[in-house]
Parts: sequence; structure tokens; C-alpha cells
Amino acid sequence: MCDLFALSAGRQYSAPEALTVFAERAKKNMDGWGIGYFRKDRACVEKSFEQAYADGRIHDSFARLSRVVNSRLIIAHVRFRTSGFIDECHAHPFILHFAGRDWLFAHNGKAPGIETYLARGDGIQCAFSDSARTFEFLRDQLMTDYVPLGTKASLLDALLSATSRLVEEYPGSYNYLLSNGTVLFAFSNHRQFMILRGDERNGGALLLTTVEKGLSNGNWVRIARSTSSRGVLLAVAGGDLVMQRSLL
Repeated sequence: MCDLFALSAGRQYSAPEALTVFAERAKKNMDGWGIGYFRKDRACVEKSFEQAYADGRIHDSFARLSRVVNSRLIIAHVRFRTSGFIDECHAHPFILHFAGRDWLFAHNGKAPGIETYLARGDGIQCAFSDSARTFEFLRDQLMTDYVPLGTKASLLDALLSATSRLVEEYPGSYNYLLSNGTVLFAFSNHRQFMILRGDERNGGALLLTTVEKGLSNGNWVRIARSTSSRGVLLAVAGGDLVMQRSLL
């Protein structure tokens, strides 16, 4: 199954070591990769349908991006196809523009029911996968419910409500990362997120991944849904985990 990576920091930062280890430890996923980041307020993505790690070495473009991408927010994805085709369009992260911002989204899981969802606005036309439809569903719900009050809390509540509807109307396994460049949201109702906070080698950035045991020997903390909840939603700003809410 796909694996996810995110870095959130209070300043521009690169993560060559962490991204390299991420590609190596996620090498069982052979159906594409992508690295997304923000340059000022603009989301940028480079991705490929080729393997991130093959024949004992990291894909040249993945390795180059690991060195040169410098951003407060980085999202990376290594894909194992369970829905859609193996091509560049179906690789993650995806970009949509709404609520006056660019948003990045990456997903790990399986939710075949949502493939029939019809987006209310402009969609990801070339992608026919549960991941693309999940992003569109969340966008549509946020556009309906979220009134931009300029606070992270109001956006978190709207996203929690949207995610609740998602898992109720389209049951499945979801781990997703969603960011507008200011705040990073991470939701999980299967597997886990491993989180490393305030590591000096990472400039005080927060690292997050679905890779079991994390990406180094640091003090990685496992966060997963409780048995009494339908999932857990995290909000990260800069290098801080600012909110953690259960989906009851």
C-alpha cells in the first residue's frame, strides 16, 4: 500500500536525508512517486509513474528533488496502485485551487465506492481513482461549510465534519495529507502516522510518515485511531502539532 511523507517547518527547509530514507523504506510501492511543496503561496508538484527506488538506487529525479526542494511544507508520496492507471497523472500529490489558495493532497488507502463521486466544481480530469475523488469530495464539502474566518480552528472543524461525511458515505481505509501551505492536516483511520518533532538535525521541523518505525533512530511517536473512534485528524503548523481530534 502507498506510503506518505510530510515535513512542516517554521522556515524554509530541505529534507534530503529523510526523503532518501523514505524512498528506500517505501520501495515495495512500485507504481510512481511525487514530491509537492509550496513556493510562496503557489503549490508545485513533480511526479513520475516510475519507481522511486529500483535496482538498489533512488530514482534520479527523486534524489535531485530531495536535495533542492526548499520549503516550509513538503509532501511526498510513493504509490502502490489499487485504483486508477499507472501514469504520471495518477501519481500523488494532487493540486486543487479553492478558497483562494492552492492545496496539496496525497492519500493512502482503498475506498472503491467513492470512485463514482461526481465533483461539484472543477476536478482532476485525467485521474480516475479513489484518491482523486476523495480530494474532490473534501474540497466540495469545505467549499460548502467553511467560512474563512482566518483561524485554523474553524478550518479544522470544517475538515473534521467533511471527513466524517466521507467515511460515513464512502466507507474505506483513508490516510490523507492535505495542506494549503500554512497548515498541514493529516487524517488516519487505518495503519498509523509516525511523527518526529523538534529534531535538531531537521532544524526543528516536524516530520510525519506512514512508514512503520519512522525514518531514523529518533524519538518517533506513533499516532493511530483509537478503537472507539472512526479516525484521528491532526493539524500541524510550523514545527508544532497544534491539534489532535478523534472522529467519533
